[in-house]
Amino acid sequence: MSDQQNVHAEDPVAGVRPFVVAGAPEKSDLDLDLATQVVAKPGGEGHRDLSMSDSAALELARNPVAIAEVAGSLGTPVLTARALVGALLRRGVLTLDGESNPEETVSDATLEYLQGVLDSVKQL
Repeated sequence: MSDQQNVHAEDPVAGVRPFVVAGAPEKSDLDLDLATQVVAKPGGEGHRDLSMSDSAALELARNPVAIAEVAGSLGTPVLTARALVGALLRRGVLTLDGESNPEETVSDATLEYLQGVLDSVKQL
């Protein structure tokens, strides 16, 4: 038996396209990189009928988690984790971390500091 056959015997999803494993579309309209942080929304309609991998990803996302961490924790390729997270975002059970209140992401002090930097650069 070849090495490639051994890999497929040990891992039933080896060689299967990521979108098939995740049950997601091949092309996503979401631009998610490996550092994108997601967090689970509180329980609701979308939490029913989840697959084992969906449930595991949702459990990981009780606290903000990066897509790369989801991949590592689930032992899946990063493309599969990205497709899985994208499908859960579309289903409404995950949200992008910081998305719920964008005003909190940039404080007034930060804006004042950046304006000061911009003013200084203009004076050069």
